Amino acid sequence: MHGRLRIVILAAAALALALNEGGAGAQNAPLYPAKDCGQLAVQMELNQCAGANYQAADAALNKLYGQLMADQTDAASKQRLTEAERAWIAYRDKECAYEVGPQQEGGSIWPMEMSNCLEAVTAARLSDLAKLHGCTAGVSACNPH
Repeated sequence: MHGRLRIVILAAAALALALNEGGAGAQNAPLYPAKDCGQLAVQMELNQCAGANYQAADAALNKLYGQLMADQTDAASKQRLTEAERAWIAYRDKECAYEVGPQQEGGSIWPMEMSNCLEAVTAARLSDLAKLHGCTAGVSACNPH
């Protein structure tokens, strides 16, 4: 149960970060449209809602990635961005597999937990990449880390 609680906390924190990043104006705009799953009580509906939120985060990330790719001015920087994103995808998948555990051990709540983890990790990546998009000072100066 400790792992499940950690996933819920991680998902809530990442969603809060994604929804409330920065100060006023456009910075407060959500990075993707997330549904409020808190009022649902049936596990299948919770699973579907969590899945829809992950899909929304993933779609926003894919759109932003395309914009970042278009921002790159040379083949070498495009290749580095491609390699970084592929490595991040592998990390995301392995991190959530570790955090949530195997499906056969998770029961009916497993799809929701996996979607929540995938959404949280994706929201964090989306936030990081959003800081880089449109940066004119160069990646090293705009790096969110």
